[in-house]
Amino acid sequence: MAGGHKPPDGDFGGIYVNTKHAVLGDAGSKVLPKTPSNTKWTAGKSYEVTWAIEANHAGGYLYRLAPADGPLTEEEFNKIPLEFVGQQGLRWGGGPAHGGAEMFFNGTYVSEGTVPAGSKWSLNPIPRFDHGAAHKPKCADKAPYFCSGMADGQSAEPNLEIVDRVMIPKDLKPGDYVLGWRWDCEESNQIWQSCSDVTILPSEPDVLV
Repeated sequence: MAGGHKPPDGDFGGIYVNTKHAVLGDAGSKVLPKTPSNTKWTAGKSYEVTWAIEANHAGGYLYRLAPADGPLTEEEFNKIPLEFVGQQGLRWGGGPAHGGAEMFFNGTYVSEGTVPAGSKWSLNPIPRFDHGAAHKPKCADKAPYFCSGMADGQSAEPNLEIVDRVMIPKDLKPGDYVLGWRWDCEESNQIWQSCSDVTILPSEPDVLV
């Protein structure tokens, strides 16, 4: 959805400016033409997902799926929360394959008291220190690789990605879905969300060895 505040209300990053493509309140599922997702995931396998920060507000996040042809509501997304598997990572400049760097570590997760019940949330691994850090950074900040800070865009590291792997349920019905990422901030009263299209393929049969 084209979300935000109507000018001149709102602060940094919160104002939505209408364009010929969309106006405040437009839902992408209603105003954008339907196109192939070009992303195919197989049920029962895990896949890499990444996100980046400009203004860091701490907190935690999760990934979810909802059928693309259904109502894209919180209720529907909460029916298919995705499990984090493997290690969490930080990647700078696209990683070693593109001349950058990356590191992986055990993420901090919580599954008690979460919504939906039993879903696993991940701690945002990038601490900021201007309000007092709640946890230690995963590396020592040394140019060009930084892994703390990023206060309101002033010190954002544009080449840094937060890397996770999520498991697609093996019994998930094949079809077109929307992948939803939700970030509940700790240092502001904000929820940030992002969506992308994905096609789920049937799970592959087990192979006896």
